[in-house]
Amino acid sequence: MLVTGATDRYGYAAARALDDAGIEAVALARDTDSPAARALTARGLDVVHGRRDQLDHVEDALADADGAFLSVGTGSARTTTERGETLVRAVERTGTPAVHASVFGADERPGVRCVDVRASVDADLAERGVPHVSLRPGIPLDAFERVRETVEAEGRLPFPLEGHARAAFTDPRDVGRATAAVFRGDLSGPERLPVVGGTHSLYDVAAALEAVTGESVRADPRPPTDAPRALTAFYRWVNEGALLGPSGALGERYGVETAALADYFERRDW
Repeated sequence: MLVTGATDRYGYAAARALDDAGIEAVALARDTDSPAARALTARGLDVVHGRRDQLDHVEDALADADGAFLSVGTGSARTTTERGETLVRAVERTGTPAVHASVFGADERPGVRCVDVRASVDADLAERGVPHVSLRPGIPLDAFERVRETVEAEGRLPFPLEGHARAAFTDPRDVGRATAAVFRGDLSGPERLPVVGGTHSLYDVAAALEAVTGESVRADPRPPTDAPRALTAFYRWVNEGALLGPSGALGERYGVETAALADYFERRDW
């Protein structure tokens, strides 16, 4: 299996999960000397140099692959769009079934760059008849890592979820586990599968952290403008209730149980 964006959040999780499941994976990475790439190499994975926006790079890497994990990653609208178009074209031309790291609620196409790009990839895969599964994670729980020092030093959890707004959250590792489960099964898609560990408010997250750390943690709801600039529009959309909906299809279809909030924080040694 070819894993694109193998040093990104979901690509890295997919490469590790495929390896854990005994499925041979080749990792495509622009920087084969990055810490994530070196970690994959240390596990025995083949890490090859390549760019997701270069068709020949992707097609060469797909030469012996039975499937592909597609991730457009982060970046400008132009960068992520070019990656998406290239990845779709490559799997179509090579007849390769794919798993795509999309986002919960992508079909709404809300005018939010990081959502709309992934919705376009899903739509293009379907239009071109590529067998695929679109995995739909919510807010990645590793987003809380950027406020970890504040939580540990001040017992305060600032995050751009206002009031008691609720949203779907995802342990990135579950996207990897879902990818392995899909490739072990019959990938005939198109199929849309939420990969979320439930919907929660910031107060729920603070309570989970208190349970894990044994320390008092106070939720500090912040406006979307407190998010990184590239994600401000995304968090506005989230605060409008975009990341809400049924989430049990993954377990029913592939037997993958998603992690609870506390499971993630315990695994990350909070």
